[in-house]
Amino acid sequence: MSGDHSVVYGVVTTLVNLTNSYDTQEVIPEMIELAKFAKQHIPEEHELDDEDFVIKRHEVLCHEGVTSALVALSKTESQNSRELIARVFNALCKHQQLRGMVVQQGGARALIGLALEGTKKGKQQAAQALSRIAITIDPATAFPGQRACEVIRPILSLLHPECQALENFEALMALCNLAGMNDTVRKRIIKEKGVPSIESYMYEEHEMLRRAATQCICNLVCTEEYIKMMEGTNDRVKFLVLLVGEEDVDTSQAAAGALAMATSVSPTICKKVLDVASWHEMFRLMLANPREEITLRGVACTLNMLSADKEVAEKIVETDITEILMALTKLPPETDTRKKIIDYAEKCLAKAAEHKLIKPADQAGSDDEE
Repeated sequence: MSGDHSVVYGVVTTLVNLTNSYDTQEVIPEMIELAKFAKQHIPEEHELDDEDFVIKRHEVLCHEGVTSALVALSKTESQNSRELIARVFNALCKHQQLRGMVVQQGGARALIGLALEGTKKGKQQAAQALSRIAITIDPATAFPGQRACEVIRPILSLLHPECQALENFEALMALCNLAGMNDTVRKRIIKEKGVPSIESYMYEEHEMLRRAATQCICNLVCTEEYIKMMEGTNDRVKFLVLLVGEEDVDTSQAAAGALAMATSVSPTICKKVLDVASWHEMFRLMLANPREEITLRGVACTLNMLSADKEVAEKIVETDITEILMALTKLPPETDTRKKIIDYAEKCLAKAAEHKLIKPADQAGSDDEE
């Protein structure tokens, strides 16, 4: 960008002040009291810095076309100016209703450049803005073509212990949506070594971080590369089985979905499931779950296991799972999901009968009549 850089810096600094996107220090009550005692000046927050006024300014600026101005200004080579521009972008993207406008005016493309080159803080701000866009806008629309792959590295950079929990959470949500796009994007996440970073949050105590990470992995299971990783000597399969028992139903459902997809393509994973001490308890939890979506994934897992080989099928039939499957076939078909559950349960029993582990349904019925 040509022109006087000092003017650019002045403009973006003004925008930072208008959007309140500068760093603020945490106010400690004890320090205020100490300053009062020492008769030091204590800066007071202006009433126009109140959240409602700030949001109003964000909306006015966005509607007045500030994004187009930021896109033009982002071509500057000044690293400090680029950081300030990223701060303003991120402040606007904080609001869901403004993200579409940012994308429409070319903000997403500018943010990719800001996230890849600049100061550490500037790249972090731009990456968070990209995450926020990917959460609420279809990534195929916000990042068409190759751009969807270009945003992965910046967003993955937010999965770092130094970043705030909110940044971690937004990054995981964004990656989950990106992983749902296509195989090219999923493979790029794996190529960028994103899997270990994502998986580390599946062990987090924070429920929302754990849920977002599990949902992201559920979308990555579609790739052949991740299936091979699960088949290796590690606890990936074990941990997914354990996550089925999570109290948070969304985490449980995501783990059950990942297992259903993984067991559908890999007999090795089916065998690894049986190596988990609590596999029987987790399968019972899925099959007898009050949430039909989890039950559906449970019967899909069971059918995959019964189809894997006879040895795996025998271990399942030795338990009370067949009785639960029989009970599921007798459910009233009130919903489309329920109909699918009944269909899968019937296929499970037919597969067990095919292995000659139980009597076929029609033969069992005639024996009862006798």
